[in-house]
Amino acid sequence: MDSEIEAPERFTVESTDPEGAKKYDGVIRDVLSDLNLVRAIGRLHVYIDPKQPVFIAVGLFRRGLPTLTLGDVADLASVNEGLMVSVRDEEYAATAVGKLYLKYGRDKLIPTDRTSVIVPHMGDFAKQHDDIASIVVYDPKDELKKSVIDALIRITPEGFRVRKHYISEHMLAFIASEDPIRPEWIDICRKLRQKIGSEGSVE
Repeated sequence: MDSEIEAPERFTVESTDPEGAKKYDGVIRDVLSDLNLVRAIGRLHVYIDPKQPVFIAVGLFRRGLPTLTLGDVADLASVNEGLMVSVRDEEYAATAVGKLYLKYGRDKLIPTDRTSVIVPHMGDFAKQHDDIASIVVYDPKDELKKSVIDALIRITPEGFRVRKHYISEHMLAFIASEDPIRPEWIDICRKLRQKIGSEGSVE
C-alpha cells in the first residue's frame, strides 16, 4: 500500500485502550492516504483516552512544499494586443484567470477562452512579464491547512464536537471531546508538541 511507503517517519497512536489504538492506527493512515496528506506530514502523535473522554493529535509538517506561480502553470507570449497568458493545467485555470482579473481589473483584460486571457501592454514589457509570471496561483500551505482540518474531523471519535485547534506553517495541534476542553488536556497537547518538536525538523 502506498500509505505504508509514504507514511510519516514517526507515527504513534497512544491510548488507554490498546485494541482501540490499533484500529485507530489503520483509520488514521487510511484518511491521511485518502486526502493525500502522507507526504505532507512528517510526524504525527495521536493520544486517545475514551474514558476522559479526549482525542488529541499533534503533528509536524514536512518542509519545502513549493508554491506554484503563473509562470509554472501557464505560457506567456507576446501578441499584438499585449501579453497572452495561456494556462496549461486546467486545474489552475479558474484561479489563475481570477488572479489576473483581481490584479488588473476585469474590464482591462481580453478573455480569449476559459483558460486564456490577454493582458494589454502596460509600461515596461519585461517587468510586466515578470510580474505576471510571479503571481501565486497555488499555495500548498493554505490547501494543507484545509485538508488537515478535514482529516482531523474525520478521525475524531463520533460525538466529540467540542474542538480546539492550532495550525501553523510547521505544526498542528488538535483537541476534541464531548466535554468542555480541560486545562490538563491542553497541558498534554503542549507536552506532545514539545516532544515531537524537540526531535528536530523534518525534510
